[in-house]
Amino acid sequence: MIVCPKCGKELADGTKFCSKCGTPLADVKPKAEELKAEEPKAEAPKAEAPKAEEAKAEAPKAEAPKAEEAKAEAPKAEAPKTEEPKAEAPKAEAPKAEAPKAEEPKAEGEEKKPNTWIKYVCIGAAAIVFLFLVISLFSGKKGGKAYALYLKDKEIMYTNLKAKGSWQITAKLSKDGDMDTEDLVGRSDLITKCELSKDGKILFFPDKLERSGDGTTLYYRYVNKPKKEPIKMDSSVRTYYINEASTLVTYIKTSGDLYQYNIKKEEKSKIASEVSRYKVSDDGSRVVYLKKSGELYTWNKKDSEKLDSEVDDLEAVYDKTVYYVKDDTLYKKVGSKDKEKIASDIYYVAYVYKNGQAYYVKKDDSRVLYFFNGKEAEKVAEYLDDVISFSVEAPVIAYSARESEGSSKDTYYVAVKAAVSELEQTDVTRVRFQEDGKAFYYVADLNKDGDEGDMYRGTISGSKVGKVEKYDTEVATGFGLPDGKNVIYFKDCSKGAGDLYFNKKKVDSDVYTSGIQFCEKTKQIYYYVDYSKNVGTLKVSKNGGKPKKIADDVYSPVVLSNGYVLYLYDYSTKYYRGELYLYKGGKPVKLDEEVSAILLAY
Repeated sequence: MIVCPKCGKELADGTKFCSKCGTPLADVKPKAEELKAEEPKAEAPKAEAPKAEEAKAEAPKAEAPKAEEAKAEAPKAEAPKTEEPKAEAPKAEAPKAEAPKAEEPKAEGEEKKPNTWIKYVCIGAAAIVFLFLVISLFSGKKGGKAYALYLKDKEIMYTNLKAKGSWQITAKLSKDGDMDTEDLVGRSDLITKCELSKDGKILFFPDKLERSGDGTTLYYRYVNKPKKEPIKMDSSVRTYYINEASTLVTYIKTSGDLYQYNIKKEEKSKIASEVSRYKVSDDGSRVVYLKKSGELYTWNKKDSEKLDSEVDDLEAVYDKTVYYVKDDTLYKKVGSKDKEKIASDIYYVAYVYKNGQAYYVKKDDSRVLYFFNGKEAEKVAEYLDDVISFSVEAPVIAYSARESEGSSKDTYYVAVKAAVSELEQTDVTRVRFQEDGKAFYYVADLNKDGDEGDMYRGTISGSKVGKVEKYDTEVATGFGLPDGKNVIYFKDCSKGAGDLYFNKKKVDSDVYTSGIQFCEKTKQIYYYVDYSKNVGTLKVSKNGGKPKKIADDVYSPVVLSNGYVLYLYDYSTKYYRGELYLYKGGKPVKLDEEVSAILLAY
């Protein structure tokens, strides 16, 4: 397990770019193993013979990455960096994903998977050539009030975004006082453990941290009761999930012990030990968990019922239906009924949809991709090379394959269920499907440097691919669909900056290619120009219209779900402090000073 130094996202060892913020991770060292979330990834692995399995805490089988679509909640803020990020050197061709590696475990509840109990929120993976981040912001918590948490004087502060609306959350963030500001700024659990309940009334946060980093001592307190003492939930907490009613918190400890905490009763109940993965229903009443021993259980507030043993991986949970892999066989189990075999000789499962349809690859000399329609399997492709991407809302998939075992030429395809359409272009890279699965974009016919090409848009009608047309020319290979519909991309890029476009409309020039943020509610794009040494001029454009300057010398901006922007000004990367400002459309307002980092904002 590695942690992105910029946004705190936990990722599998060997990940080259953070799928949340685009930061290159080549020099990031693995951390201790943590529980694994069933998060769709942007690219699926190359279908070569499986590699030897790597050591894995929770399950003996390697999990293939899942595809990601560009859609996300209000982001957790970036921790300050001490070095300026650099654009990656252009590649000669679009890189291929590797064969599946054993991913480090991560608990359910931090990010949520579409159509499952825990509806994942995810962002399209970073562009290969450019450090390109697009964040789509939703409406935030049910409480509807904008707020933020930030680090100051080695303590976590809460602000309601008013001039005198800040108060201290933590009592002593560094338990023994042995961590300085730089240490705290670098602690990913300051970001990953800060959370607001679904009703917007309760704040969860870490406190009394120890340098050892053996989990987090987790506390909570009520937003409207700042004078009331915080309540300790538990220590050594690895990850947690709050139910929709904000009454139950399901969490895993570093020991592998799984608990559920009742907020009204202020008491915890142990569910199981030696747990490697778990999924929680929205109301918190049911938990499906996989033990390190391979035993799969479902828990309903009081008792656990064993579903199966020697299970390799938990693929998906929809209501009372559980999909899992055992002995290289994909099974479906509904309630207490006997399990149903879907397919054997499974190499990896790409995705299982709520209606029971699925894409998977079988262990075969010719590497065969199949589509399961809910009743029977249909062959999609032989000699599969790469699964490029797919939609998590509709059964459509993009992939490359060869004509025969000895062929070295890739041909690119899009399949709707099992109906295949060949793409005429070469060097197809970064296929992106609209959220509804009715259209897709890709860049192909790359130049000799492999960093730009022509962008195409294809439509999907019924069960087949419709017309594919050239959308724009000389487009950088990195692009995104931040809200699953609108497309943002770059042209004429050089040294980490280029011309920013929104739906064919040029927005601005000399735009820094990393850190683009998009607010879905207000249709505003936020970006840097004149970026150097971690700061730049922050600007905003609505629907690709005339840009407006917000401020110069901006560091680490965070866009809230209502379109407001928090940022640090006059920030010192040596002393880790700067002035905190809020932009609401008019003149920026100063909220605080000597702030070390913005941790979380909604």
